[in-house]
Amino acid sequence: MRKTLQRIPVIILLIIFMFPAITVKADMPEINGSSAISFDMETGELIYTKDIDKKMYPASITKLLTALVFSDHYSSKKTEYLVYPQEGKLEVRYSIYTNLQNIAVGTEISADNIMHALLLGSANDAAVTIAMNVAGSIEGFTDLMNKKAKEIGMMNSNFVTTTGIHHEDHYTTAYDLTFLLKAAYNDPWIREVSEKQTYEMKSKNQTLGVIENKNKHIGLFGNVLGKTGYTGEAGRCFAGVYERDGKVIGNVILNSDKTDNANVLVFEDTSKMIDSAFEEEKVIKLSKAEEVGVITVSYKPYKFIGPTREIDVPVKSVDTISYYGNDINLSETSLDLSYKELSAGEIKEETVVGTATIKERQVVKSVNLVSTLDVQEKILKTHLFSYILIALITLTVVVLFVVVTVNNKRKKAARRRRIESARRSKKFVDDHRSNRFR
Repeated sequence: MRKTLQRIPVIILLIIFMFPAITVKADMPEINGSSAISFDMETGELIYTKDIDKKMYPASITKLLTALVFSDHYSSKKTEYLVYPQEGKLEVRYSIYTNLQNIAVGTEISADNIMHALLLGSANDAAVTIAMNVAGSIEGFTDLMNKKAKEIGMMNSNFVTTTGIHHEDHYTTAYDLTFLLKAAYNDPWIREVSEKQTYEMKSKNQTLGVIENKNKHIGLFGNVLGKTGYTGEAGRCFAGVYERDGKVIGNVILNSDKTDNANVLVFEDTSKMIDSAFEEEKVIKLSKAEEVGVITVSYKPYKFIGPTREIDVPVKSVDTISYYGNDINLSETSLDLSYKELSAGEIKEETVVGTATIKERQVVKSVNLVSTLDVQEKILKTHLFSYILIALITLTVVVLFVVVTVNNKRKKAARRRRIESARRSKKFVDDHRSNRFR
């Protein structure tokens, strides 16, 4: 079986992109952030996108990656103590020593307490304490961070600090942060800590104070995890995860209003995006039972003799494929059609003849393509008259052959009888003559 001029996939692709549904763009809410994304945490589908590949500064959202590396090393030993280093005293607010108590270098604090300070209070000295105890240096720990980032899929990011304090070479993208959010959401320790609104932090020998979660959405609107961030260069940032009605959506906003000292706008924008994302309908890329084109099948009407003919077989989709109509999907999503090598005799109605595959950034969706007709039945109907004619001619030939054969046999039998009769007559005459001359 061959595809018509091998151009059917291209033709079908163009036809499908002409359908009005494909050009429908998701109505993303107006937000202050210069880069943002909403996405389905379970399927990886992108719902809303705004400059998601633009190089951005993540500020303290960085600490989610710090927490991931820390969890890799200490999730099985949360009660072990870390030593507060001299480098911790060099960090700016928010820090344990500036916002809770002016603790001494060498103070022992459990890994679990440090994780709470890192994720709830966004304590910069907690991030440094982790780095010094795990890797012995900031540089050594950021090497681990960059390795971890690549492992989870962050291919356009680079980290040079554990805190997110501004550095020209410390950057990411909103798209890359989808991978970080998913990894953090799937880490039990990070999830457990992030869901708390407050936490009483303690060192080995004393209570240091109560840490409040900087995530203003925690426990509200279905939010189960979130991390804020701010520097003058990064603006207000927030990355959060929301669960509603069995669905999980992640959201990232970067570089929101820098003058918003109360840190309100980024959360208001997040609410708008999340509320809309949970309600957003997908647009149909390929409808169930939609005819996507034809395949051309070659066959010989008379089996081993005669010319080769072709028949066009309409092909339809057995199911619907849909996607979210954001900028990325509208510009990048491709439709690929592939077909099996089948003979005419193998193609019945509803026979699977190929596959339609739609590729999004993180998602591949496929449906079967099936024939809408029985090829053998179609061939029979097309050539029915000639088949009947051939059958009649064949029958006539057979009958004539039988008649001729029977007649020939009869003639041969009659000839044999005549010959035998003649032989008997000759023998009688010969015998009679012989008797007369004796």
